Amino acid sequence: MSMPEPAAPYRTLPAAQVGDPTAPLRWLLADLFLVGAAGILGGAPKTGKSFFALELAVAVASATAAAGRFAVPTPGPVLLCAAEDPPAVVVQRLAALAAARDQTLPALPIEVIVEAGVRLPDGLERLAATVAQVSPRLLILDPLIRLHRADENSAADMAVILDGLRTLARASECAILLVHHTRKAPAGGVAGHGLRGSSDLHAFGDTNLYLRRLGPDAALELRIEHRAAPCPPPLRLQLRVEDTGAGSTARFVCDDGLPPDPLGERALALVRRAPAAVATDTLRTTLGVRKQTLLAVLQRLAADRLIRRAGRDGWVAVRPVPVPDSMDGNGNAPPG
Repeated sequence: MSMPEPAAPYRTLPAAQVGDPTAPLRWLLADLFLVGAAGILGGAPKTGKSFFALELAVAVASATAAAGRFAVPTPGPVLLCAAEDPPAVVVQRLAALAAARDQTLPALPIEVIVEAGVRLPDGLERLAATVAQVSPRLLILDPLIRLHRADENSAADMAVILDGLRTLARASECAILLVHHTRKAPAGGVAGHGLRGSSDLHAFGDTNLYLRRLGPDAALELRIEHRAAPCPPPLRLQLRVEDTGAGSTARFVCDDGLPPDPLGERALALVRRAPAAVATDTLRTTLGVRKQTLLAVLQRLAADRLIRRAGRDGWVAVRPVPVPDSMDGNGNAPPG
């Protein structure tokens, strides 16, 4: 009778060789979401989760700051699976978010999965093949409940799905964001405790984002939980929509309560005083800052509709225009 072969040991490395402890974090959206991260965007129904997920998609695809605050150091294609909202609504919102950035939707690298019946975990291999084909920086799955038939309260059932998605994110360096509902007020002040289903959902995220409506003025609170970075205080968001006559524009505005940005104020003053469009290189030389730093500032000013592009590298000042707070004009944030 032959003896069973001894088990092969797992491969190991000295801790000092596993990674560089001094390497900076690689942000997909600065201070919001890491390259290759997996996480959840959670909130109660009708808090604008789907709309905000599309805001992140357009930001990454267009290399413009999300909500006027979160710059995009590593832009690129986006893959979207919108399993609940009608395609016409998704396209309308994407186009409005692009228009607010002086972009057109056809010019943005956003791919939408249009085949019905994506089901996890059975569809993980096909999803991985799609990611390999599109090479997106960001994959948005909205909402999670429409993409599986597992028992959300079962840690074992959900682990198969969540582990598969995390493995896909790590292997492809494609950040994956799941849009998911909350079921109750968070216990103990921890927003993730309100996520519907197994506690594994809260533990899943490298970064979890939570939206909460603050009142009847369509203001939203965004809470950010990071696993590998400090968590900022809650931020205040508002969705503003304008009918330009040629179509709608939509933008999220972030009021984070931070003191005024001196560099932003100096850049804005230079653009406002200039008799003609000011080139980016001229601003960089005058302000004496790195180009990457200046571009992040200019993106924030453009997202706040204080400046706009005029030509390839020039910037001119514009006046902020008050706009309605919702797509339906009734003072309520859109569903999703």
